[in-house]
Amino acid sequence: MQYPNQELEKLIDKYLNGEASSEEVELVERFFDSFSSRPNLLKTLPDEVQEALKTRIHSGIMNKLAPKKKRTFSFAQIAAAAALLCIAFASLYLYKIKAPNNQEIRLTNGQQRQIVLEDGTKITLNASSKIIYPTSFKDSNTREVTLIGEAFFDVAKNPSKPFLIHTPRMEISVLGTAFNVRDYAEENNAETALVRGKVSIWKTGSNDQKFILKPKEKFVITKLDGSVKESADTDFKTVATPTAIAIQPFSVSEKDGSALETEWLLNRITIQDERLLDIALKLERMYGVEIKITNKAIASQRYSATFENEQLENILKALQTVNYFQIKTTGKNQLQLF
Repeated sequence: MQYPNQELEKLIDKYLNGEASSEEVELVERFFDSFSSRPNLLKTLPDEVQEALKTRIHSGIMNKLAPKKKRTFSFAQIAAAAALLCIAFASLYLYKIKAPNNQEIRLTNGQQRQIVLEDGTKITLNASSKIIYPTSFKDSNTREVTLIGEAFFDVAKNPSKPFLIHTPRMEISVLGTAFNVRDYAEENNAETALVRGKVSIWKTGSNDQKFILKPKEKFVITKLDGSVKESADTDFKTVATPTAIAIQPFSVSEKDGSALETEWLLNRITIQDERLLDIALKLERMYGVEIKITNKAIASQRYSATFENEQLENILKALQTVNYFQIKTTGKNQLQLF
């Protein structure tokens, strides 16, 4: 591995000095996002490259941030900022050298998309989700993607090239199998539910404790304090400790082979003693709307129901009959419940 070329050096300097264009800033931050769940990547760089990056980054932080903020930065703050930027630049360097063909797909509420990777792996991406993947795995010993949100994977078998999925809270390794991964930053739980095959899974940053899932089992990681910690990309958030991990069974329907964990693939929504506040979040994703609840008592009302291929208007009317609330259209794709 060689030291980064002059073009990369110039880009780093421009980024630190606040002279980078919006496109250049996006380039740097985008590829930090794609590798931010794997901070050990920095260790793959030669020592002299690491030191050069750290020196430049430390100098940039001191010269650029301190005068503007007019405050004293603690060593811990500067070290944390330097570490984040080191990872960002190391990731950008590795991207330029090794992965010039990364693709990114980002969906908004109300969208779904099917993707077929170069190896034949099929992915269905759910609403309000993002995935980053290479167009080819030919020059790599592994097949790696980064997911934020939810997706169903049907991984093509290749014993010589494990398939790795990185999310803010989970790392998943498989050879060939079908499973659902869900990791939305705003939800307390992140989970991987295995439909068939076998997967190895562990909490991001804790690869010394790995779990093996069997079909109809799911790995669930839960935030105990309900807090999240933001990274450089506001869409990419990681769990703040403490967390709890559990392996739980789940049921698959004999009728259609579906499960609660995968029902979104059928445009089905099951509500099990849930608050209207949480139901509204699900409906926002499914139907591409914004729902605001202005009454705390109404937001806490609980419901249980199942809807399949149903219009949003009919779902809200059905919920109204159980515990009444009013509905008001406040703008295009905007609703208010009170």
